[in-house]
Amino acid sequence: MPVDEKMLGEITAYIRHWGGHLDLYFGGKFDLAGKRLLVIGSGWGTEVLWALRNGAAHVTGIDPRDNERAFVEQALAEEGLTARAGDFTLHQGTAPTVADLGAFDLILSNNVFEHIEGLSANLAALARFLPDQGGRIFLFADPLFYASAGHHLPIGPWEHLTMSQDAIRDRVSSRQWREYRNGLNGMTITVFLEAVREAGLILMDLGIRPDPNLERFAATRKTFPPGLKPMDLCLSGISCTLAFPHNI
Repeated sequence: MPVDEKMLGEITAYIRHWGGHLDLYFGGKFDLAGKRLLVIGSGWGTEVLWALRNGAAHVTGIDPRDNERAFVEQALAEEGLTARAGDFTLHQGTAPTVADLGAFDLILSNNVFEHIEGLSANLAALARFLPDQGGRIFLFADPLFYASAGHHLPIGPWEHLTMSQDAIRDRVSSRQWREYRNGLNGMTITVFLEAVREAGLILMDLGIRPDPNLERFAATRKTFPPGLKPMDLCLSGISCTLAFPHNI
């Protein structure tokens, strides 16, 4: 894709901005030094930059979009890590469709699985990227669809559940509307855990992030459509460590 200076600056700043988030949710879980890392849903390269900054030997990213290397290369240069520019590769595809990439020490996915259709198939496909012993999968997903910000839109807490679809469409851009309608899978924690089970994975640990607008739930709950579960409405995100039986 053509990359102009304005786009380069904006996306590079975006990539660098998320380092603190990744430190918070992944930093204490594993040691990246000298490891080969696979990033599922690598996007512009946020996790690629973070992993190389933290000593990963090589980072491979896969994403349905064909993304430009220049953004990560510029971010590395701005952080004094130009020498690491040859230590990452980006591939277009998904876990089930991408070509054989070999085995990795770790697999990471950040804020991706709440967008993916076919959760169990995508999780099961990760087995071929891990060695016969060792290797772990680390996932973080937030916000989940029924949480207060699960709409991913510039509207208020839980308004995607209380407003009409026409009213929402009138308040957002056409791009935001497309992403909202086509880019979210409605995943809940129970749906995710069932997909983990169906994929044959072992759940090593599970963390939750309570909804940041929980104090507003009591005043809002009577406006929700019937049948929605309080747990899904009040749970913003999940994090977990997964492994296949052959990794143990």
